[in-house]
Amino acid sequence: MKKNIVLSIPLLVASSLLFVRAALAQNCVSEYGGTISCPPADLTINKEVKNPSSGLFVENLASTDATYSPGSEVLFKLTIKNTSGETFNPVTVKDVFPQYMSFAGGPGNYDKDSRTLTFTTENLVAGESRTFEILGKIDSTIPSNISCLTNLGKVSAPARPNGDDDTAQFCIQGQVLGVTTLPAAGFNDALLLLPFAAMGLGGIVLLRKRV
Repeated sequence: MKKNIVLSIPLLVASSLLFVRAALAQNCVSEYGGTISCPPADLTINKEVKNPSSGLFVENLASTDATYSPGSEVLFKLTIKNTSGETFNPVTVKDVFPQYMSFAGGPGNYDKDSRTLTFTTENLVAGESRTFEILGKIDSTIPSNISCLTNLGKVSAPARPNGDDDTAQFCIQGQVLGVTTLPAAGFNDALLLLPFAAMGLGGIVLLRKRV
């Protein structure tokens, strides 16, 4: 009886280790769409966009939230965090701008062909977080079928080549096709209306005579 108990201890330890590994693992999506097991990320990026109405940074802005207009600037905030027990050096950050938007301000170098901003930060120690702000500008003309855009941020380090990524969505106010306001009448327009005004007055006089 005691022998059976002793023999079961290694099995119990092995099962416990498997359970811990399974609990620490996260589900990742492979390039073929299947779900695979992967280790938890300890170098993370959180990307937020500024709400143009409240001035607060949020994860995403839906079409029902405050919107931006063509030609306006959009401010993003990137928070890089090291939750591991080691120091990452260097840490590379990439910010990919969507179509119909360009880089307007922030750290690093911008490649307009790939619409990608790249910069590095040194010696991100264990438990440390660093925040960066990046300014983008929406094109002055946007196709009418475009309502929302998504900005992508990525972070990696030599020890964590896969790194992490995050997105932030914002929306653009709907464009109205055609004239939305009537033009103000000028002096020449008033002259063109004078004959019709005279005809109207003449009709009023005739009506009074008949009465």
